[in-house]
Amino acid sequence: MILKGFDTLEFGLNIENYESSLRPHLDIFKNFKEEAQETGVERTIILNNVSLTVHRTGKRFYPYRLSCDDFIIFFADKELKTNSPVFVHFLSGYIWSFGLAGAYQNFTEWFKCFTDSYYRNQVSRADICADSDSVTFKQIDTKGVITRARKKEDCFVSGEYTNGRKFSGFRVGIGGPLLARIYNKTMEIQKSGKDWFKQIWREHGWNEDKDVWRVEFQLRREVLKEFAIHTIEDLLEKESGLWAYLTREWFTIRQPSRDNVSRWKIKRKWVVIQKAGMEYEASPLTREMVKQVNFQQLLDQGRGILLSVAAIGNHESIEETTKLFQSWTEIGLDKKNTSFQEEKERRRKKFLFND
Repeated sequence: MILKGFDTLEFGLNIENYESSLRPHLDIFKNFKEEAQETGVERTIILNNVSLTVHRTGKRFYPYRLSCDDFIIFFADKELKTNSPVFVHFLSGYIWSFGLAGAYQNFTEWFKCFTDSYYRNQVSRADICADSDSVTFKQIDTKGVITRARKKEDCFVSGEYTNGRKFSGFRVGIGGPLLARIYNKTMEIQKSGKDWFKQIWREHGWNEDKDVWRVEFQLRREVLKEFAIHTIEDLLEKESGLWAYLTREWFTIRQPSRDNVSRWKIKRKWVVIQKAGMEYEASPLTREMVKQVNFQQLLDQGRGILLSVAAIGNHESIEETTKLFQSWTEIGLDKKNTSFQEEKERRRKKFLFND
């Protein structure tokens, strides 16, 4: 199995007449943010059938941060001289659910609720990767790394079922605008909880007896501009040439020998990575698996909370604790002047284009 795709995307939106077009929304975000800072409770808002949390904090240049289960979006309070007034971060599960082109198309349909004014996207970060079960990377591979980057760092994890430390990968280009990461993805998802990747791999021929290793490149705007990649459309169009540069010129893994470094032969495992093509097609089943994993994580959290409440309250049975939860929930709904059905539907809209 060899599977290539985009894993992370960050971009800005440059919008004509930004302040006049979005001022009504910005005022709402400001009120919700101030209320959250005063009460400690963050509010949600439904925009174009998607429920977003308005957070109490933003980041530099962007005081308003909103999020759902598919993306995080930041808004400036006014036009900015050197930055886009809107900044968007697509989450990994969203991109793999629809593919990058489909994810952006869905987003633009949703964003119509803000303005009819013309806007242009500007990519500031893109992570492109290849997953494979036909290659395994070892610590000795770092000896054959030929790269234009200056910094290299090995990564280890504690092996729960092995003696000593188990090699999990390494990074190259730390702190720079172009970063390479090679790591055991099977091991990583045990920590991140992204088990839905297994469904994607199965659909593309994964041998489940083997670990999947990932080769990933993180590109910042400084590097993207060198390839004349300014927009998402540019990124999609030039993806193939970009991958060729990354795996053939900027970074290679070779077999060290007594010859001059330029004559070292490229390892066969790296040739596999070089040949990775963008054949990935998003599957509806992937979308459902992303949601299902979120559901399982909530169940795990709920179980822990339920047991903690039972311990503090010294309850004799699960029924006693669940009744308390029900009563407490009903009181909270009454205070908010809402109903179970209304709150349930609002939370169902945390995904973009939720069925």
